[in-house]
Amino acid sequence: MSMERVLEALKGGSDSAARVSIEVVPPARGGDIEAIKAAVGLLMPYKPAFVSVTDHPSGRAWAEGEGGPSRVALRTKPGTLGTAVAIRDEFGVQTMPHLVASGADRLAMEDLLIDLHYAGFRDLFVVRGDERYSPAGLRSKAGSSECREGYLHAVDLVSHVMSLNAGCYTPPSEGRPTAFSVGVAGYPQKHFEAPNFEADVLRLKEKIDSGASFVITQMVFEAKHYTALTKALRNLGVDAPVVPGIKPVLRASSLSSIPKTFYIDLPQGLVSALSEARSPAEERVAGIAWAVHLAQELLDSGAPCLHFFTMGSGAATKAVLDGLYGKG
Repeated sequence: MSMERVLEALKGGSDSAARVSIEVVPPARGGDIEAIKAAVGLLMPYKPAFVSVTDHPSGRAWAEGEGGPSRVALRTKPGTLGTAVAIRDEFGVQTMPHLVASGADRLAMEDLLIDLHYAGFRDLFVVRGDERYSPAGLRSKAGSSECREGYLHAVDLVSHVMSLNAGCYTPPSEGRPTAFSVGVAGYPQKHFEAPNFEADVLRLKEKIDSGASFVITQMVFEAKHYTALTKALRNLGVDAPVVPGIKPVLRASSLSSIPKTFYIDLPQGLVSALSEARSPAEERVAGIAWAVHLAQELLDSGAPCLHFFTMGSGAATKAVLDGLYGKG
């Protein structure tokens, strides 16, 4: 199956019209993948440049056994590789699995990278991972045995992938070089742990310097934050494509949950539009209108692609794309 690589698509490649990408979340442990496939299928008429499949940090949870409760490794949403294979095979679209550095074992990660390469995946998205969503909710500490065997930051995992691209495996041994391209996360309003915006941009540059070749941002609600991030990177000599992330907000109840969950500010215009709506239907109309306008502003500012966080459903994204391209 011949498919355009993510970086080629972002740079205009064979289909310069492919200016949409989508992100899906694997089902919860034991869940059904059909809903995820349905969300992707709903958006396929827009010929997404790629589909990214999230992963979540592993943690430790209590499990009951014959000898009493014990701690076991657990991921609440396993299945990233399987979901990526299923989407790629069913829709023939470029699919990009996420890799989470937090809590990962280095050798286990290397084995996964080997499996991904054997399975034909060449594009990866590397994140540190938010420990709040691991069962343990714990963070690796610098200097701990867990940290020495794993990764403290996303840049450490990027460097590991680049080592495999150079044919260097663990424990130091040589093998056939892999051919991965890596994307990393950027934060237009800075990561909540960064002391300031400038420091966060330098951390992002470090990931690019270590081998990452493109950026997908955390959700953007105003184009000015995206342009500020892109300008800051360009001023540092970074020319990697920067893709803005978009999450349509269609309910007033999200005005409190999104800032609390993602540590971001929402623009007052969006807050007012949703707060003043008199019904869920009006909230939806207001939210779609905001996202359509935002998407157009981002494209006008030079965004190579619009990355939509579907959160398991394609309906909101489809409504925005319909409005953006005159099909609504």
